[in-house]
Amino acid sequence: MTTEKTKVYLVNHTHWDREWYFSSQDSVVLSDLLFTNAIKELEQHPEASFTLDGQLSILDDYLDIHPEMLTTVQKLVSSQQLQIGPWYTQPDALHLQGESLLRNGMLGKLSAAKYGQILQVGYLPDTFGFNSQLPVILNELGLHSFVFWRGIDPDKTKGFYFKWHGLGGKRIVTAVNMPQGYGTGMLLAPNHEYVDQRLDPAVDFITEHSFQTVKNVLIPTGNDQMEIIHDFTKKVAAINHIGKYEYQVSDYPKFIAKLDMANLTDFTGEFIEPLYARVHRTCGSSRMDIKLAATQLENKLIYQVEPLMVIGQHCGINLSSGVLVLAWRKLLESQAHDSMAGSVVDSVASDILQRLKSGNELADSLINTIERLITLNLGLTDQQVLLINPALSIIDEYQQVNITTANQDVTFKNVERAVLQQQTKIASRENILEQTAGGDRYITEPAYYLNTYQLKVSLPPLGYRVINFETTTKKDNRLQLVETSEISNKQLKITFSKGVVTAELFDGTVLNDFLMLQDQGNAGDTYDFSPLANDNLLSLHFQKAKVKTNHDWQMMQLQGSVRLPRNIKECQVQKNTIDINYRVDLILTDSSMLKVKIHFGNTIADHKMCLVINTGSSIPAIASVPFGFITRSNHEPDNWQNRCAERPVAIWPLDNNVTVINETYALSVFTTDIKEYEQKDNQLLLTLLATTNQLGKSDLLNRPGRASGDTTKIGHPFLPTPKAELYQDFDYQIIINIDKKFEELKVARKATQIRQAALAYQHQQLNLFINRLDNKLQNELAPSQLLPQCLSLYSLPESVDVSACYPDYFDDDAVLIRLVNPTKSPINFKLPTGATVVNAIDELQEFKDVINSYDIVTLKFNKIMFN
Repeated sequence: MTTEKTKVYLVNHTHWDREWYFSSQDSVVLSDLLFTNAIKELEQHPEASFTLDGQLSILDDYLDIHPEMLTTVQKLVSSQQLQIGPWYTQPDALHLQGESLLRNGMLGKLSAAKYGQILQVGYLPDTFGFNSQLPVILNELGLHSFVFWRGIDPDKTKGFYFKWHGLGGKRIVTAVNMPQGYGTGMLLAPNHEYVDQRLDPAVDFITEHSFQTVKNVLIPTGNDQMEIIHDFTKKVAAINHIGKYEYQVSDYPKFIAKLDMANLTDFTGEFIEPLYARVHRTCGSSRMDIKLAATQLENKLIYQVEPLMVIGQHCGINLSSGVLVLAWRKLLESQAHDSMAGSVVDSVASDILQRLKSGNELADSLINTIERLITLNLGLTDQQVLLINPALSIIDEYQQVNITTANQDVTFKNVERAVLQQQTKIASRENILEQTAGGDRYITEPAYYLNTYQLKVSLPPLGYRVINFETTTKKDNRLQLVETSEISNKQLKITFSKGVVTAELFDGTVLNDFLMLQDQGNAGDTYDFSPLANDNLLSLHFQKAKVKTNHDWQMMQLQGSVRLPRNIKECQVQKNTIDINYRVDLILTDSSMLKVKIHFGNTIADHKMCLVINTGSSIPAIASVPFGFITRSNHEPDNWQNRCAERPVAIWPLDNNVTVINETYALSVFTTDIKEYEQKDNQLLLTLLATTNQLGKSDLLNRPGRASGDTTKIGHPFLPTPKAELYQDFDYQIIINIDKKFEELKVARKATQIRQAALAYQHQQLNLFINRLDNKLQNELAPSQLLPQCLSLYSLPESVDVSACYPDYFDDDAVLIRLVNPTKSPINFKLPTGATVVNAIDELQEFKDVINSYDIVTLKFNKIMFN
């Protein structure tokens, strides 16, 4: 009896990094040739297909220089010869909010509308690992299959083709792994050298390492910026006369359709194992200037701009969603896997930072416009402040409010408490032009004050209220310097003595060396941190502290200075020649949260700096992931050199919070800045930065062998990255929360609350450049409808969390709210009046009054009904 040959499905594709050690402009020029050639080849071979790397942005770039190709592209997309999307860019999938990944798919769908159908596969061929909730995100984008390379451990998945479940178990995608990468079958050629030495052995590897008999095998045949393989069908036919398997022309959807779904195994978890490929677990601390700028813009768009546009639209301010889309594109182009990881050359890093600057300016202008036009409509004076709450729940914590005043002291009328945190006097100026109806004249402009207040105030959900203040001679809002080295409330007491910070918790637990900084040399590159052999960890304590208070608002300012090695060479010989100064502000109020602000100017090269927190527990930490939580090991496997492409360090991506528990308390750390954490015994380490001078290095302790970044390929020189040393100032903020126990919903809602701080706006004439558009947005632009002094549009039920509220990108007459169940148990939820359930791309969904565990539900409201 003849044994049936294994069928091998060959896919013609290219992987297209928009930027890497070349710029996005270089990619456009290259696409002029390669994409044009691909289009011509597809026109000449109607049976052929070509996958354009799963991202729409590169096709948009190409059509910008070849608009005459639009009709041809539409025809090729319609015939499924040219397969595009579903993403806008090829994103990082570990260091972004889940909402950013959803926006990536949403903008991919929007961009594809002018071309036709998208590839119905969540195709991410080169991303450095994947969060455990990607099935939730893919399903929410209408996708039910996934093709990827990095991060898999087939011992856990029981094969390379399987069903991948989200943490709640209900969201599922058919997952297809390419264990040898997207370039497995590159350089396709119908000869024995290629088939015997590359193609057949690649199939052998998959069949031999699978846990079941494999009848169908996927082999991708493209590579980085590789041109379409010409005469593909003819070459595959010739290969069938040479190889030992049955080879055929295919694409990703056709291969997935051939899988025997009934026999696929099930897997739940993340893909971050460096078994067959490097995942660069420590890239979360490389080029922190990019990560900080990208995260700032990400949080601003999701948690401020989008809900503020919903409020603005309700108030008659109809700004175009096109501006919002443009801001998102700036961010998504900067969240591509190489870009967000920081594994790029210096010139590209500058391009990324400029894009993020442009995105921030767009976001700030949207905020400025809506705030000012509401204020003009309300007719507010310069002694009133508009406070806007973009959250869908009541805010009743201290909020930062910046105001400009002619007088040194003011008092607020309708707040629980006001604390003047900082004040700067702007000196008067002579001979300043004033234009009046009677003509021009020159006056003396009086001095004024820039003030930062902390206001404890209650704000209505998804709305605003007006706060009044007036001039006073009293000084009772000011912070007072006190002769103590302690701050405390009912939950926590912090003391400073002899350079050491100690915390005493509500249950009597004492945590010595509660907070400190730590530094060590970095022999790694822009892809990974790697330690020096025999290097010493340096603990950075504090030399002095001062305490300022006002009622329940207390701040301990810690300062320190230490002399460290200038660079890796000095580190190797344990020579210290450069001083680095650092400051940590600890702010405590009457809540359970300790705010920690870290500031330092980076003056040294080739090092890694961490914030170290003594949690008092070595129980494995519980970390947030998009729309859920996961517990990770704090131990590294033995004998990793025999199995792994790099050391599987127990350093993990940090979504936005991580919690360590013991029998009597839970200590949670929240951050909007820091991207990785490590747990060592009782210590939690948050990496602040890891600086380096090179794109890729070879033979590192944590990553033996070739250099990442192609720099040890023939003709590829080592590429210096002096800007990755990051000689600049850095500011970080974390929140430490102490509670009696860990509760998923409570922690998730607190994380959302921290990211959705109130927005404050004052209509004043002392400085018209505090906000760039203030002197351009005139009264005539204000909405004509009568607005109330206090507004609230929607209040979130306490049983759920929310991840987004935004104007519908696919329907100008609707608003979407995405609810989250971040817990391990299903939640009963009755739809609000007028709401329907859709997915992220506006497709109607069935809903049975239950939000499944670790899952999301998107509510759609008509704008008219949303009030």
